[in-house]
Amino acid sequence: MKKSLAAIASALVVICSPAAFAATSMPSADPAVVAATKEMMASMKLRDVMLASLKQADQTMPAQIAASLNAMVDGDATLNAAKKAEMRKKLEQVLPTVTAQVHTMLTDPSLVDEMLAEMVPLYAETYTLDEIHQLSAFYASPLGQKMLANMPTLMSRSMEISNRIMMPRIQKMMAQTAQSITGNTGNTGK
Repeated sequence: MKKSLAAIASALVVICSPAAFAATSMPSADPAVVAATKEMMASMKLRDVMLASLKQADQTMPAQIAASLNAMVDGDATLNAAKKAEMRKKLEQVLPTVTAQVHTMLTDPSLVDEMLAEMVPLYAETYTLDEIHQLSAFYASPLGQKMLANMPTLMSRSMEISNRIMMPRIQKMMAQTAQSITGNTGNTGK
């Protein structure tokens, strides 16, 4: 999971247009490095990669939310079959609203602008001007371009893997927490 999250974070740092950073305050980073970082991110089409990744997330998120919420209901040992059916019905009613809210968040252009603005100082303080130029050269190379072209799919599939591995653990933890709070061991079925 750490590798997929690191890959996602790295990919998010790779897409932007210099205009997105106009109002950003740069803490103590060398202005030449900041400028080179913005140019590198623009040449990497980081904004496009991030938008494509958010678009994929927007497409998969409703099903993931529904599955997660239904799994929480199914895993709640304090609910009998009738209560679980009632909870599922309530979830069906609120799911469109939640999905719409997530869609609004994921398609808000200011989301990408804000993330990119926060990334410039991070890169500018992490890499020297020479290193930024080397990174730019890599991303301009055929391998760098291939990496950029494949990044949205890699990120999406990495997130699917992360969710598939994490969700059962989170659901188990939530069920255990619910049991510890209610004192119910799940044997009553009430």
